[in-house]
This record gives sequence, structure tokens and C-alpha cells, in this order.
Amino acid sequence: MVSQGAIVGLACAALISLVAPIIAYFVCRGRMALPGRNIAIGAGVFVLFVLVLEGAMHWYFLSHNPVTSAWLRAHTWGFIAYGAGAAALYEETGRYVAMRLFVSRVGEPGTAVSYGLGHGGAESILVGTLGQTQAMIMALLLNAGLLGALLGGRLPHAALLKLQAALTKIDLPLALMGGMERVWALMIQIGCSLLVWRAVARKDLRWLAAALLAHFSIDSVAGAAQRGLLTIQTTEAVVTAIGLVLLVFYLIRLPRRPLAG
Repeated sequence: MVSQGAIVGLACAALISLVAPIIAYFVCRGRMALPGRNIAIGAGVFVLFVLVLEGAMHWYFLSHNPVTSAWLRAHTWGFIAYGAGAAALYEETGRYVAMRLFVSRVGEPGTAVSYGLGHGGAESILVGTLGQTQAMIMALLLNAGLLGALLGGRLPHAALLKLQAALTKIDLPLALMGGMERVWALMIQIGCSLLVWRAVARKDLRWLAAALLAHFSIDSVAGAAQRGLLTIQTTEAVVTAIGLVLLVFYLIRLPRRPLAG
């Protein structure tokens, strides 16, 4: 059984993931111009480069190709490097291409922040809100004794048992941490957008390299937790620390500027 506290926590996490980008938009809107075009481009690039292109690569290397999938399962550090490298490459490459070719340039920091809100907002909603909602529905089905009947024909028995075990381990603090993780991830996406925009505006690819390195480093921590090298609590603490530092930096350093027009 999944506790009622865990289910409430999952519902709260889904709500946090949904409203965080909206709150961030209105906070930033009083400080700078935020073109809707850039927000839409950021969201579209996340879907194309992460969900479609990166997802297709993961399908091939982790599922379809038996040689690569077996190697990555057997080599922990190889798996971590692959996952973190793929995330950094696709997200930062997509960010750079979009900022070079498609965004509306309204100067610093509005150009980058508006793109980051779109990119990070799409991630927060599609990964956070939908993911937490799915987990909550599965928890309710498990408590009702219906999860096995609904998924038994679609998942191998071992995978179903693993899913059930994962659901029963969720508690209220862990669920809420999942929601707050989306807030900190949004801060990180805005930070990477500021770095990449600097690479575009100054024609200096060292800033792009910095964004790639930062993204790779953060995702390596998440990959280490996925493979059991770090606890979830340690990973959340690292991401929370990074997110809080960035949040304080944004509140202090991002200038107040009137909206364009």
C-alpha cells in the first residue's frame, strides 16, 4: 500500500511543478521584457531536442541495440557519462541553435530568461506535473488492487514488482522533494540559458562550453543516484543547493527593466 501522505505529496508535487514556471514568469515580467515568441521557442526546442531526438537515441542505445544496452547496464560509469553527456549535448545544442537563429533579441537578460522559462517550464510541466500525476494514479490503482490487472499484460512480471516496490517506498517528504526538484531545475535551465546567450551575443563559444560542462556535471549527480552510487537525499541536497544559489543570484542581480512597448 502507498500511504495517504505519499499520495497527497505527489498531488502537491504535481501542482508545484505546474505553478512554478507561472510564478517565475510573473516575477521576471516586472524586471525585463519576456517575448512570448522566445518562451514558445524554448518549449518547442525542449520537446524536439529532448523528448524526440534524445529520446530516440536512448531508445536505440538503451533498448533496441542489444550490444550497447548490455554494455551500459554493465558499466556504471559508462552509463552515467552517456546519460549526462546526451542530456548536456542535446539541450545545450538546441539552446544554442535556437538563440542563434530564432529568438527575438531584446538584450540581456530578457532574451535568455524568456527562452529559459519556456525550456524549463516545458520540462517542469511535461516531466514534473505529468510524471507526478502518473505516479499518483498508479499509487491509487495499487491501493485499489487494480495496478497488476491493468499493467500485468504490458510489463514483465519482474518490472511490475519493481514498480510496485518503488511506489510503496514513496513517502510525503520524498514526494515533496520531487516537486521542489522541478523548481530548482527551472532555476538551472534559466542559468544555462544565460550562459548560452552570452556565447551567442559575444560570439564566444567558451560560454557554450561552460553551459555544457555545468549541465553534464549536474546530470552526472542524478545519474550516480540512479545507479545507486548516491542516495536520493544526497542528490536532492546538491540540486537544492545549486537551485537556491541561483535563485538568490537572480533576485539580487537580474535588473528591473520595463516591459518592451
